[in-house]
Amino acid sequence: MRWGTAVGVCVVAGIVLPMLWQHSLVDLKVYRLGGSTLLDDASALYDARLAGLPFTYPPFAAIVMVPFALVPWPVAVTVWTVGTFLSLVAVWRMSVRLSSALLLAVIAGSLLLEPVRETLGFGQINLMLCALILYDVLDARHARRGLWIGIAAGIKLTPLVFLGLLVVTRQWRALAHASAGFAVTVLAGFLVSPHAATQYWTSLVSDTTRIGGLAFAGNQSWNAFLIRLTGNLEGGGAIWLALVAVTVAGGLWLSRFLWVRGDHLAGISVCALVGLLCSPVSWSHHWVWVIPLGVSLLRSCHGRRRIVVGIAWFGLFTIAPIWWPPNHDNRELDWSFGDQFLGNAYLIAALFAVVVLAVSRQRVSAPHSVATSCHVA
Repeated sequence: MRWGTAVGVCVVAGIVLPMLWQHSLVDLKVYRLGGSTLLDDASALYDARLAGLPFTYPPFAAIVMVPFALVPWPVAVTVWTVGTFLSLVAVWRMSVRLSSALLLAVIAGSLLLEPVRETLGFGQINLMLCALILYDVLDARHARRGLWIGIAAGIKLTPLVFLGLLVVTRQWRALAHASAGFAVTVLAGFLVSPHAATQYWTSLVSDTTRIGGLAFAGNQSWNAFLIRLTGNLEGGGAIWLALVAVTVAGGLWLSRFLWVRGDHLAGISVCALVGLLCSPVSWSHHWVWVIPLGVSLLRSCHGRRRIVVGIAWFGLFTIAPIWWPPNHDNRELDWSFGDQFLGNAYLIAALFAVVVLAVSRQRVSAPHSVATSCHVA
């Protein structure tokens, strides 16, 4: 019966996913642009454009992308897509223990989640980084635990938020490894291209105009919410900074609370949520953390409530109501109250998750490999 269900889910996903896949791996093309520019003229890394799109990542990310720039496009696409899919499998395996049939079903079904299918469609790196960070934080068996967080942050800055988790849970050795790993990525960038690295770390790192329209519906962050609400394209200003401060303080407190309680997965997921909410730009495909966060929510519920919450949570990120109101060309600035409610659905779901996890009394036993190896005061 379980295998029959799993096969049925795979068939449905195989039929529906191509209908929703509307992209041409444009971000992978930009990644390759970074790698090829580094080989041709490293100093021009942040001047190169692909159909108007610039390379917006740290110099170390371009170094990582060099192998994908050297191989033919079909090979790069195949390796990248397979790597993304294997990362999705790893995220599920590290988040929850399931039988083989159920694991196959949830993996196939999660391909329809909007953040996942957007990551696949754009050729984004989000699932790879998510899997890497989960492994680094949850598995204490490797000697340099924390190192991969630093390397992930060197590729894409958002993983820096997990240094906050290491601080509030007093995992000093892992923090040292993460900091050293990040420092090495920064140094590598300066060694390969001093000009590009100086340009990035002195000016481009804070330039959100290179990333895209901040008001766009796909930007699910506090900053975007305030922009759409007020109509001020300059950003949320002082209100946004205050909201960020409250979110960081409250989010890291909850992350520590969940970690100490034994729910390490929830602690990591809430920390990721802090990064998503507080970043000036959090595109919908950055929200792949809804998988471990959703698993954490289900663990905190019981009986029929668990079924309702599971359907509501994963259903929301499948139908993706953020795309229902008018979007593109700053039409988001004219949203009605109903449009605001739908268009900021990911933010509302995040608040729901925080409340549920904060009030839950469910205590989760920490995995042996982490519980016996991490110092948490």
